[in-house]
Formats: sequence, C-alpha cells, structure tokens
Amino acid sequence: MSPAANQPNSADESPLSAEDPSTPTRRELRQRRERRSRRNSWIIFFSVLLVVLAIVGFFFYSFSSSDNNDDAVAPEETTTRNPSPGIDGIIATNVSPENFLPGDCLAGYTDASQPADIVECTAPHNAQLIGRRLYSEDMTYPGEEELRESSEAFCADIPLLENTQATYSINTSRPSEYTWETEADRRIDCIVSTSDDTNFSESLVEEPAVDDQRSEEEQADDPIQTAKEASDNGAAETDDAASATAEASPEES
Repeated sequence: MSPAANQPNSADESPLSAEDPSTPTRRELRQRRERRSRRNSWIIFFSVLLVVLAIVGFFFYSFSSSDNNDDAVAPEETTTRNPSPGIDGIIATNVSPENFLPGDCLAGYTDASQPADIVECTAPHNAQLIGRRLYSEDMTYPGEEELRESSEAFCADIPLLENTQATYSINTSRPSEYTWETEADRRIDCIVSTSDDTNFSESLVEEPAVDDQRSEEEQADDPIQTAKEASDNGAAETDDAASATAEASPEES
C-alpha cells in the first residue's frame, strides 16, 4: 500500500476540532434564556399593573356615581301643605316622618324612618297614619318591653273601616331608650301599610285616634294637630289671603 492510501480524505470529512455553525453555544443559549426571562417578567409586571389600575378605576367610578346619584335623587321636602291639591292629589312631597300628622295618607311609604309624600286619601297611597299617642316629658322611660306592648295594644284597638281588599299590616313607631332620654321623644305613631304592591284609595279611619297623656300645660304649648285640622287651617289662611288681596286691589271704574 502506498503512503498516499493512509492519508485522511480532507474533502470528505471535517476536522474533529471544528464546530457546527448552526448549533448555538452554551453562552448563547444562556443569553437567550435570560432575555426570554426578562421579557416575561416585564409582561407579567405590566399585566398586573393594568389589573390594579382597572380595579382602582372601577371603585373610583362606583363611589363617584353613588355620590352623584345620591345628590340627584334627593328631592327637597315641601314644608307647606297645599290646601287645594290638584288632580294628582299631592298635598306635600318628600315629607320627613317627624312632620306626619294623624290621619295623613302617605304615598311612596317605605318605613317610619323614611320620608313619603302626603296625598289626599282618595288618591292612591300605600300607608296611613291612623293614630298617635304622646307621653309627658316628665315620664320616665318605662322599659322596652312595656313600651312595645302598650304601643301595640293602642294601635291594635283603633277601629278600621272595611273599605279595602288590600293586604296590610299595622306598625308602631315608638321611641328607643336613647331617643327618649336624649331627644325627649315621647311619640307613638300607628301606621297601616300595604303588604304588597296594591294601594289604598280611601281613608281607613273615620277619625285618627289621638291619645295625649301630657300635662295640660304641655298640651297648651304644643297641641296635637290632625291632618284634617291642618287642611282646614290652610284653606282658611288661603281664603283670608285672597280676601285681603281683593280689598287691597283698586276698584274698577
């Protein structure tokens, strides 16, 4: 065999020390992993940031909308009763419970702590204040159970007219020990309200029940006025004002 037969064929086989240029080195692989890791970290960071901003924006919008709605849906109370209601029968609107009078028919009533519209009893309404009891300011708090039992008995004894098919309940509004001691609250109110979406269309009583247990002096200083008395007084004041205006007007020639 000639010496040339023992030489490696350099054209057919690469040297053992040469590297394939298409295969990344370990350093390149590590750099790629680091770049991919940093890119994923930024993606996660911005995703979390967007979620946090969305949550903060939602709560901010919710609270702002709530405040705006509260301001928008709070009508002013009508402090003067209309002695001559129109066809809608509205006497006063958004009246605070402390200004309800015995005999008042109430539209939009929810409970004894919320305002309601006062309407003529021939207009649709879902509640009526049928009775009131007042205790003297000198009286000591009788206790929650005794006050509840006496209040419920007073309200239950008020006779109702059988002029409605509506399902209703009789509720009592009475002082707590706190309001009795700190606010001189001595008032018991009896309110009949419908138990469903139906309405009353007449008064449920001939006359509201009034039980004034105060001293004569207290009664004279602050007499209990019923809804009918308020209406009569308002009509009389309107007539007096009209008469005074007519007298003051110059006579026509």
